[in-house]
Amino acid sequence: MTAVVIIIIVVIIAIFFFLASKKKETDTSVIQIVNDNKKQSTDNIPEEIFTDENGKKYKQILKTRELPRKTYLLGTLQGKYWGEIDQAKEEEFQYSKFYDFHIYESEVSDSEISTTAFQFIPDSNFPRERLPQLLPIIVKKDGKEYAVNIYEPQLANIKFISKLHQTEGKEVFGTIEAKITGYLLDFLREEYHEKEYLQEARPEITKKPLEPTKTFVPTGNIEFKNGYERTEYYYSDYKSKYWGDWKYKRQANAATSEGCLSSGLGIIGGIIGIAFLILLLPRIAILLPFFLLPLLFRIIPEIAWSWIFRIAGILLLIGFIVSILNAITHTSRSYFPKPIVKDKPEERKPQYNPIVDTVNKNPIRDTLITHYRSWKDYANNQYEGKFWVRQSALINASTFKNNLSISENTEQNYNEIVFRLKENDKNNLQGIYQLFDSIKTANNLPGDKFAELIVSFVQDIPYTVVLPNACDASLYSDNFIRNYLSTSDARCDGYERFGINTPVEFMATLNGDCDTRTLLIYTLLSHYEYDVAMLSSEYYNHSLIGINLPYEGVAYTYNTQRYILWETTAPNIKPGILPNEISNLNYWRISLKSK
Repeated sequence: MTAVVIIIIVVIIAIFFFLASKKKETDTSVIQIVNDNKKQSTDNIPEEIFTDENGKKYKQILKTRELPRKTYLLGTLQGKYWGEIDQAKEEEFQYSKFYDFHIYESEVSDSEISTTAFQFIPDSNFPRERLPQLLPIIVKKDGKEYAVNIYEPQLANIKFISKLHQTEGKEVFGTIEAKITGYLLDFLREEYHEKEYLQEARPEITKKPLEPTKTFVPTGNIEFKNGYERTEYYYSDYKSKYWGDWKYKRQANAATSEGCLSSGLGIIGGIIGIAFLILLLPRIAILLPFFLLPLLFRIIPEIAWSWIFRIAGILLLIGFIVSILNAITHTSRSYFPKPIVKDKPEERKPQYNPIVDTVNKNPIRDTLITHYRSWKDYANNQYEGKFWVRQSALINASTFKNNLSISENTEQNYNEIVFRLKENDKNNLQGIYQLFDSIKTANNLPGDKFAELIVSFVQDIPYTVVLPNACDASLYSDNFIRNYLSTSDARCDGYERFGINTPVEFMATLNGDCDTRTLLIYTLLSHYEYDVAMLSSEYYNHSLIGINLPYEGVAYTYNTQRYILWETTAPNIKPGILPNEISNLNYWRISLKSK
């Protein structure tokens, strides 16, 4: 009896668990079906269509955009500066120090932030303020440090802690302390709705893909054969290529005879030759009748000679008078080539100033290499100022260049070389940026005039040929280099890898030829957000800067962008002016492009 009862209980329990599991599976299936139905119903909900007042249908599209937000900051600034005493101010105010200075390191502590501007009265007696519109600082808050950019900074309660490091001169290194305010700039993401009008369905028309057409955009490849050459061009899809017609040209090895200044020397020689012919031809014309007389005696009858001599005498007299007048007028207008740029005495020697921590009085193992420059732009406006480069940045630039694992065998390698050199140096030119920022602010220069300021600054630096080996003319087959090195006033910087100086090396030594100058200008203009390109030509052995500004003159077109070409190796050459010797745009290509 007991066994029967146990069996019945076991059977009841088994039936109970079986029914419970079935119920769970049923509930799960029901939930899945409900979810599927919900998803299907959601997917089947059509988008809401609206109709405007003109009867056109549209739907609302959710989009996002970024809006600028200003966060104002107030705190205590501590920064390191380099400058010089303003002697006129010093004599006028005997109990104060006045400086023309540049801040190169700064941090802010005890900072407060707000969504509205702080009540702040800047120091009106602070002379010749050199703060840029955008000041990089380190903000210390809650035991943490943040690297930010403060816009439109203002200072008050300014204190200079300075220490003179020269027994003669006016250079000063020290620390500046002040209350500072300005604002930080970031962007908020905002959602908004925009109308998207619906287009009526139209029957699709199958179009055959357009075959690519020929363009005259060169790929950079050129073939030479028996004095002829042909250039390779792109089709309109810029993938396939084709070869142009054979044309008689000089041999490829003749291309190496032109250097960075050869185009300018060719122009000077051509003008002098034309002037010489103009002066010589009238005198040759006087002698021509004497060579023609024996022939005329045989052809012309004797009776006509009396009239011929009368007419010839008159013509000779007129020709003689014209030749005298021509010689006088041309002598007064003879072309004299512009002299090579020469530095003023104060521009020739850089200054080397050690950097010292004047707060803790600990020496910092670095030095500022400072140059003074004075130059004029194309409107004859005079500019001057000092700029500096850290010696540590110079060592870094030279080491980086000498350790690049790139060979200069192809155009692609050259493009990568100049790109890597620019990227390594672009953040180590603060001393140059400060000079240009101060001049731009003081003179309120527009975009085109500011670009001319920068290029004319580089053009005014004396030309120096930069070579990968020794400055020995016998080592080079390039006729320009051989001829240039044979002159008494030649400037040469030898044993520079790739035959180029980086932007930092150029600003530290002022030694630069065409591609060194162009690379520096490209770095500076791209820093100021210009649309610029560095153009190179192996055929002409030359380099130019191109800028996308509305100038007139010779331009290089790339897609829809128009780059005005700008020579960098000689002073006072305006944008768009290019000698005929290097004006064939098929031989130029873009090595770097900022936008």
